[in-house]
Amino acid sequence: MKGTSSLLASYAVTLLAVGSVLLLTLLLQPLLKPTIFLLFFPAVAVSGCYGGMKAGLLATALSILAVSYFFLEPVFSLFIKNLDSIGRLGLFMLVTIVISLLTSELHTAKQHLQMSLQKLEVSDAKFKRLVDSNMIGVIVANMDGAIAEANDAFLRMVGYSQEDLLAGLRWRDMIPPEYIEANNSAMPTAGYAYAELKTKGVCQPFENEYIRKDRSRVPILLSSALLENNPEDVICFVLDLSQRKQLELALCKSEERHRAFLEQSSEGIWCMELEVPISPECPEDEQIQHFYKYGYLAECNNVMAQMYGFSRTEEIISARLRDLLIPSDPDNIVYLCNFIRSNYRLIDAESHEIDKQGNSKYFLNNLVGIVENGLLVRAWGTQRDITECKRVEAALRLRKQTEQERQQLLEREQTARADAEAAKLMKDEFLATLSHELRTPLNAILGWTQLLRNRTFDKTTSGRALETIERNTKSLAQLLEDVLDVSRIIKGTLHLNIHRVKLVPIVEAAIETVYPAAQAKEISINCKFEPEVGVVMGDANRLQQVVWNLLSNAVKFTPKGGRVDVQLQHIESYIQIRVSDTGGGISAEFLSHVFERFRQQDSSTTRSHGGLGLGLAIVRHLVELHGGTVSAESPGIGLGATFIVNLPIKTQYV
Repeated sequence: MKGTSSLLASYAVTLLAVGSVLLLTLLLQPLLKPTIFLLFFPAVAVSGCYGGMKAGLLATALSILAVSYFFLEPVFSLFIKNLDSIGRLGLFMLVTIVISLLTSELHTAKQHLQMSLQKLEVSDAKFKRLVDSNMIGVIVANMDGAIAEANDAFLRMVGYSQEDLLAGLRWRDMIPPEYIEANNSAMPTAGYAYAELKTKGVCQPFENEYIRKDRSRVPILLSSALLENNPEDVICFVLDLSQRKQLELALCKSEERHRAFLEQSSEGIWCMELEVPISPECPEDEQIQHFYKYGYLAECNNVMAQMYGFSRTEEIISARLRDLLIPSDPDNIVYLCNFIRSNYRLIDAESHEIDKQGNSKYFLNNLVGIVENGLLVRAWGTQRDITECKRVEAALRLRKQTEQERQQLLEREQTARADAEAAKLMKDEFLATLSHELRTPLNAILGWTQLLRNRTFDKTTSGRALETIERNTKSLAQLLEDVLDVSRIIKGTLHLNIHRVKLVPIVEAAIETVYPAAQAKEISINCKFEPEVGVVMGDANRLQQVVWNLLSNAVKFTPKGGRVDVQLQHIESYIQIRVSDTGGGISAEFLSHVFERFRQQDSSTTRSHGGLGLGLAIVRHLVELHGGTVSAESPGIGLGATFIVNLPIKTQYV
């Protein structure tokens, strides 16, 4: 749009110039008749100067048309017959074309000059902005050392003022002596900079120092270039390196402290790098495989190297993780899993590793993973060698285990001895009880037998004697049968005659058997049977023996005027027989031993109740042979007892 406006403006100037000259020529025609083209030359020149070649040619064409039409014969006609006029027009055209070329070149040169001046102004403005911004020091000086110009940044850098600059300030006076010496290969010097400027016109940045006004030194980065218009003048850019040098010094001291810490630490310090970083979002198994594949030791101190049997750190640096941390040890996999799950931070974590000779080593580690740009790149850690502690712990565990085994052996031996003593005591008690239980009925039988043989009694006394002999004979038979049953139980030769059995008749038969004894002690027997209790698979005689034993004990241990309750009921898949009494009860200490052989709550020979202590043991074995269970309950001494038998319905005997 801007180019079109300029073109139209140049054409408008051309029309205005040619039109003005035409009017002026018409007015001055009498004076200009011999040289009618005279005023059109300036019009072409003006058009060419303003609008360039195209405007000049347009002015030439318009001028020829105007002269031909208004001033050459025939007037007011573009048709020219006079050869002289044609020649004059041709010469005019040739001259104006030359003028257009010259003015066009002048116009182009003017445009280029204006553009160059604009660029120069922009460049000067940028440079002035750079200088005035005081971001870096800028000076203009000559090769002899005099400083002509300097911005405030440079003056602040070296501690001088504008007054000092006006009084005469030389850059050579600011350079320390060691930087003036030429041919110093240790550092770039003033001689180096001078040679670079003379040969190349530019000196690349190099570090130097300036002496400040207070004689202190300031480190600088200096670059310079010769000015094109004056090869003896140079412009220099100076950057203050004081802060950078301080940071470098602080970093150097920090590295020295870090190195001293590494070397003087009593713990191993290490850094493991990953050749290929990995995302913490990867699964645990994938991360562990990645650690073993790409992990290597990047840095460590001498203490750590010595832990693995190396004399210098250089011997262990670059060692692969898989060569140190045993991959096949499940504890090491757990160790790495905990490292991942703890967000790459572990404290006092044990690892199992191997040293240079392949010996097992145990370490206690503190480690932290470094995540950069969302990827795990390395881990720093410390470790303490606890191998000896682990050996001591293992020895202590072995010793403790040995002591425990020894203690267990001692306890077993003591238990066995106690069991043997208890068995011996039980045997002695059983033999004493057996001899007592046998002697009592035998004495009665022997006494009445001798009396009947030596004396004559009436019928009543003889009947009572025979009844006593019969009762004691049955008692002896029952004692012998119980002993034989226990012997069969111990040998495993006790067998059952299995068939379908209804329990109600069996319980009623057992009650009838003990009823005389209960009646003699005025003990009431209360029965509660479910009408449809069902049947079981079992031996009727042995089941009756079970119920009889329980009822006999209940009657025997229930005092005169007491009560015995017998219940028979169906509970889920079992038939339950409950025999309860109001007798002497069972102590809590003896309750767990009540079904053991030869065990009695009162085993003395002076006890008030007879028996060998075999009945309940036989009951338990017979019930278990039927696939059932038997248990005893008692609130305590003097509060009675309850015996519960559970028999499965239609159970099969094997």
